Amino acid sequence: MQGCLFTMPPQPFGGMKMNIAARLVVSAIATLVISTAGAAQNDRSPRRSGDGVQQTGSAAISSSTANPVKRTWDFTKRYGIINLGGRGGCGVEAENALASIEMSNRLLADFLAGPSDPKKLGLERKNYLTQVMGAGRSIDSYLEGFNNAGKRSPDGYVPPLEQDICLAKGQRISVLALRDGLTGIGRLYPDMAEVAPMLSRAQAALKTMGDDRAITALVTGNRNGSLASVRLKPALSNNAEWIAGFRSAFPTLVQGAKILKIHPYSANWYIHKNEVTSYPEYRQIGAWVAVSKADGTCWIHSIDLWQNYTGDGYEAGEYKIGGAPQQVLCENV
Repeated sequence: MQGCLFTMPPQPFGGMKMNIAARLVVSAIATLVISTAGAAQNDRSPRRSGDGVQQTGSAAISSSTANPVKRTWDFTKRYGIINLGGRGGCGVEAENALASIEMSNRLLADFLAGPSDPKKLGLERKNYLTQVMGAGRSIDSYLEGFNNAGKRSPDGYVPPLEQDICLAKGQRISVLALRDGLTGIGRLYPDMAEVAPMLSRAQAALKTMGDDRAITALVTGNRNGSLASVRLKPALSNNAEWIAGFRSAFPTLVQGAKILKIHPYSANWYIHKNEVTSYPEYRQIGAWVAVSKADGTCWIHSIDLWQNYTGDGYEAGEYKIGGAPQQVLCENV
């Protein structure tokens, strides 16, 4: 039999029984070899350092009978302070952020419930200390972003209220992730004196941010403060023909709004010329249009008239709405 581990010589008596026995022995040895090779291959396969907290279900970490050195190496590859970057305020992002924090906390609890390697933890101490010290800048940044949620310049775009609230909530959940990470490092290294003051900063920031109702009040106040400074800019032209054209075209572009004022922001036609021939290609004028809506709010839109050059003159052109509208207090129109 070629390819076997060994062969049996012919047997004069009981040959059938001996051949069966030989085949059974060969099969058992082959199975053992295959199993051993598979195990060796598994040992050679690289471990997934992974996606941070996404690897929290690993039995190599949670098992209390696992090798202390291996489980400590696996844990320190995966555990650390989560920096959400201000994301996770609402919807799916919020769900994912909370799930990441929960899995990270579970990873830590599983690790602390089993044996660990003090030497490896000692080697990783500097890395975790760096994370602790870096958390201060993140806390300050998140707190600043939180306090400024809803604030903007008079010319800035005003998004829906919910968007600003989600922005503020994203800052809060980011600080929450930092707080839990700092708490965890403190449990790993109870003698790391730098943890306590940084943890106090995170807790103070969360106290300042408050609950959902406090966030809504803060954002609404910031938006109202910014809104009070918005004004309809002065007209740069009183061209009656232009104004009549804007007044006629606007309702076809924006429905359900009552025109309050039209202020052209063009003093003259802007003429765009070809860079090579210097021949006109098109011209443009525009205006701000202040309107009121059925809900009692007032807004400032921009509208432009674009006319292409035909060689003999300019065509009638097309009116187009500019960027997103800006809210304004009706008394300031």
